[in-house]
Amino acid sequence: MRAHTAAFVAALVAIAGAPTSMAQAVTQPAAAASATSETGPRLVLSSETVEFGEIDDSGQVSSTVTITNGGDETLEIGNITVTCGCTAGEVGSKTLKPGESTELTVNFDARNRSGQQHGKRVTIDSNDPTGAKSIEVDVWVLPRVVVEPGLASFGQVVQGESKTVILSVKGLETDFEVLSASVDREDAFSVKLLKPKTSEREHPRTGETIEVGESLIEVHMSDQARVGRIDGGIRIETNDPNSPVKTIRVTAVVAGDISAEPTRVSLKALTPGETFEETFKLVSARGIPFEIKKATMVTSTLSSLDRDQIEVSYAPIPKPEDEEIEAEVGYFVTIKGKATESMRIIQGSIVVLTDAEGQRVVRTPITGVVRTQNAAAEQNAASQSRGR
Repeated sequence: MRAHTAAFVAALVAIAGAPTSMAQAVTQPAAAASATSETGPRLVLSSETVEFGEIDDSGQVSSTVTITNGGDETLEIGNITVTCGCTAGEVGSKTLKPGESTELTVNFDARNRSGQQHGKRVTIDSNDPTGAKSIEVDVWVLPRVVVEPGLASFGQVVQGESKTVILSVKGLETDFEVLSASVDREDAFSVKLLKPKTSEREHPRTGETIEVGESLIEVHMSDQARVGRIDGGIRIETNDPNSPVKTIRVTAVVAGDISAEPTRVSLKALTPGETFEETFKLVSARGIPFEIKKATMVTSTLSSLDRDQIEVSYAPIPKPEDEEIEAEVGYFVTIKGKATESMRIIQGSIVVLTDAEGQRVVRTPITGVVRTQNAAAEQNAASQSRGR
């Protein structure tokens, strides 16, 4: 009876696509019975690959793989792990007696996926002494709806300027169209849906060209957008029942009209008692006049007494004598002071308060270091030594 069971198991494994050595064992029942009696628990898969082929990104697909205990002791199936959240494995039974089988369901969620999916696998741990077994997932995902570009990026825009980006949205059918579009950052962006039309779409895998419906979305950035980085999302609703909603990001970096030249102040290495003076410009990129109300240094690395040693002043940039040269609209800002024994690291910002609309505060970083006489001498000696 035991030999009969072992022969049956070996035949089942061979039909499922087991290695050649196992297939040969089907024709030699006595040898199979002898080998099985010495193997202990053995996890045998009907296939080591799940072939989903080409699918669209509308949802989840599933397939099953048979797990058989090809040994002569009870097989205990342990953890089933996956390489990403898009893949999952569920087993019917985790305890198999010799010759018993169960089904492993392999699920793949194609949503938000595109193209060939690499490295997707399901790994099954068990008490099989030969180790864990893995199943590779082979799948190619075709998006039902594509948005180009996939990110509505405005890049860097100067404050007060407006800009427009056009999004193309294509489906898989000729009657495809976008029903509505909205953006969650209405303080900076607005969207307008243009009339749908018939267009062409190239299959990204085969290169085949098909006729499809296309809708254009006009994304507009307001000239009232605040200074800084702005991120939001655009929600696109379509008439494709399998892909009714598509979302993409919208982003922009709004640079203030008033900017520093250079963008930061770097003081040279100072010694106690040494004086310093550095000047930079604050200029309006659009030539809009503004006034400075106050300028000061803000830092957490200096004491109040040390801060008192640093003075910040400003003066309008004079008009050039040559009238053919365009005048800059802005100010010279000067930082001067005297290094003290207690200063070590100078790090902070020159904060300028203005009357400019939308840019009341302009910050320019400042850095520096103060070394004692001994430390400076040691550094010079080390530099000269390296030079020799």
